[in-house]
Amino acid sequence: MDWKIRYNNNKPLVNSFLTGIFYFLFCWSIDFGDTFKGMLMNLMLFLPGLTFPLTTCYYKNNTIKNYDFLRIAHSALSILIYLGSVWIFSGEGRIKYITILAGFSGSFLFLIATKYILKKELKLIHILLVAVLSGVAFMPYEIIGRLEILMGFAVFLWTVINGFLLNLEYKKE
Repeated sequence: MDWKIRYNNNKPLVNSFLTGIFYFLFCWSIDFGDTFKGMLMNLMLFLPGLTFPLTTCYYKNNTIKNYDFLRIAHSALSILIYLGSVWIFSGEGRIKYITILAGFSGSFLFLIATKYILKKELKLIHILLVAVLSGVAFMPYEIIGRLEILMGFAVFLWTVINGFLLNLEYKKE
């Protein structure tokens, strides 16, 4: 089996892995100095909310009526969900373990939106399990310390965990 076939059989997982690495490097680079810090912080306010659904959700859905509208609505809602999670995450200095809630709620709401707007065949128990794992991905950041490399690792894990579930659904179609 060559790499093109493997990629085509696992697009959501491969893309989530690659974007996860990108987010990891993005977050980690905040440690490298103040030169890019402002730009990176501004981009991270919306970029994952847009790129994650674009790279994982919009395959094999040509049979759904009004799919273009649904895709645009889903992308917009994804950005709003991500912004809400960032807002929750912003309480990290005041409320202990709030980042875990941010990871959980972002995943849960995104997957619910994906299930109902894009009509993906995701089971609620799988959505809940992935949401819990997505929250747990932020444990090292909470326990070890609030370091950008750990935040990058958490965002990487969140991306891959959610991409894994979307990849399972992609393979069923």
